[in-house]
Amino acid sequence: MEQNFDIIVAGAGPAGLSVSAEMAKRGHRVLVLEKETAGLTKRSWFVPPFVLDEETRPFSFGGVTRFLAATFSGASTKWKAEEFPAYPYIDEKTILPYWVKVIKDKGSVIMDNTAYVSKTVHKDSVTVNTSRGVFTSKLFLDATGYESKKDTASASKRAGYYWWSVYGAVLEMPLTGGLQVGDYMMWQTFKDTNANPDESLGHGRPVFEYEVLGPNKVFALLLFLRKEQVTKETMEPLFTQMLRKEDSTAPFHDAKIAEIKYGWYPSGGVSQSVASDRVGYVGDSACWTTPCGWGMTFILQNYKRYAEKLDETMRAGRLDGEALRALPAYRADAEFQLTFDRLVIHFLSNAPAPMLDKFIDFFNKIDPILCERMFTLTLTEEDFETAIGLFVKNFTLRELASVLPPEDYELVFEVAETAGRVVIWDYIKKWWDKLIGKTYKADDAGFSFKSGN
Repeated sequence: MEQNFDIIVAGAGPAGLSVSAEMAKRGHRVLVLEKETAGLTKRSWFVPPFVLDEETRPFSFGGVTRFLAATFSGASTKWKAEEFPAYPYIDEKTILPYWVKVIKDKGSVIMDNTAYVSKTVHKDSVTVNTSRGVFTSKLFLDATGYESKKDTASASKRAGYYWWSVYGAVLEMPLTGGLQVGDYMMWQTFKDTNANPDESLGHGRPVFEYEVLGPNKVFALLLFLRKEQVTKETMEPLFTQMLRKEDSTAPFHDAKIAEIKYGWYPSGGVSQSVASDRVGYVGDSACWTTPCGWGMTFILQNYKRYAEKLDETMRAGRLDGEALRALPAYRADAEFQLTFDRLVIHFLSNAPAPMLDKFIDFFNKIDPILCERMFTLTLTEEDFETAIGLFVKNFTLRELASVLPPEDYELVFEVAETAGRVVIWDYIKKWWDKLIGKTYKADDAGFSFKSGN
């Protein structure tokens, strides 16, 4: 087997495969290393339709058409999708194998059951040690995910990140109890999962969700939103309890488990440009995500642009860290969309159950399209003013200060600063001055999946 390549990619998840396929199309000789089997995953996704194009749209189906929420303490909401007719599901069993086929058809190589061990960067090449030998390339791309072991020069900042820890199953079951194809239960809680009924997600309250994929097919899951990852072993019995024993999940009690799904998704922060000389990072290893954790959304919107710029950089002979860090220069249409989304995720994690009930009830009082726009980063300034006004009206300064950790006070101020609205600016500035009494300085830049950037 050949030992020399243009690019070596470690990791065959959606980011590694999609970027590798694009680079192979552009004539680069790529070697993809996968410790298990390329094209397989334990994850599932749905996305806003604007991230799909003619090539990826055939690998989507159906989608979310109705949003629901219900808590043990009585808060509930329900609405039909408004921003788009549906939020399509991605068929992970076809899109990943498609990228595998493209890579191979273009003459590049995928090595399954091959562990990436280490790399050594030289002036004109990178030597990569694997469990099946040593290979060299002009460029090394780390797509090994959130567990990536970066060198100091490439380290990304994750101190402000939260984790969606997810465990669930694809179920075969009849649709009873009012379930409809296209339903997305985005927030369901139970009193008996925590000794303290007011417990927040950040301190250990699990949430039950489900997506009705088809007439007899449902993806049900448990999730945590915490600063720490929750282990698969911890989540599994809790998921079984929610699925089989809670009165409000009666339609699921006899469902047949067809496939187990689980994963850990970084959220609550912004994506970062991470690279060093001849070493780049893509996917979760580079924090390729939106503040609310839509990593696949980010990948589908950006992988082709990233590959196009990487191709130009390689042909120009610029593989230094500065050039590679300049590649993912994608910005939101308005910075407040990112900062507000981050703030909401932090609030959802840290707020006690009664405050979350208040938050859910917002969408019974205003157009729920604001919720969809918030998490797809499509809020207008008018939307933003409405949402902030609602927060100010329904939550006192004392309540918000008691929920948000001190490091988020700066984030609150950034929301006001980037919005450019005088009335909000003045309100938040007074809040800031009262809480910690110092001047805010923004230093956390990122990029989003928004189109048109």
